[in-house]
Amino acid sequence: TPHRAMAWLAVDLSPDRRQGALIAAQRLEGDRFQVQLLQTWSNSINLDDKAIANDIADWVRKYPVQLVAYSARTASAVAARLKPAGIQIEAVDGQDYAQSCDEFLGAIGSQRLAHSDQQELTTQCLSAVKLPYGDGGWVMGRKVSNATICAAIASALATHYATRPATEIDIIAS
Repeated sequence: TPHRAMAWLAVDLSPDRRQGALIAAQRLEGDRFQVQLLQTWSNSINLDDKAIANDIADWVRKYPVQLVAYSARTASAVAARLKPAGIQIEAVDGQDYAQSCDEFLGAIGSQRLAHSDQQELTTQCLSAVKLPYGDGGWVMGRKVSNATICAAIASALATHYATRPATEIDIIAS
């Protein structure tokens, strides 16, 4: 069952710290994988990083989670609370973030990404604005998107791990 498959979680918060989302990614058959929006948070003033960390810890107990990915730009306070609980965390920023956005778009385009038709996740992905990054790369821009895109960004962060080859050798040259 997919529920017992290895999972990668990713959390992202909006720049104003009023919205947040938690995504899970799990591998399926072949090179396909799925992403699922597990939880969103909303607060008109400021999100509570301790409460979010506790919610994430609950999800980590439900799934065989390898790690929780996050952006140091938005979710450092949450990540700092997860680490003492023994939860493996990893920041995905800069070039790795640009790579994760590209991997996410590539997985959608090649139909390797399956999602459970969650309207909120779809809406946030469609609301994301692409910004150029570096030499030919791109990222989803939090501030230029006229909507909350935390779920889209967290999906890209989780994709970064779900698309990694099971072995170090992904391409075999003959």
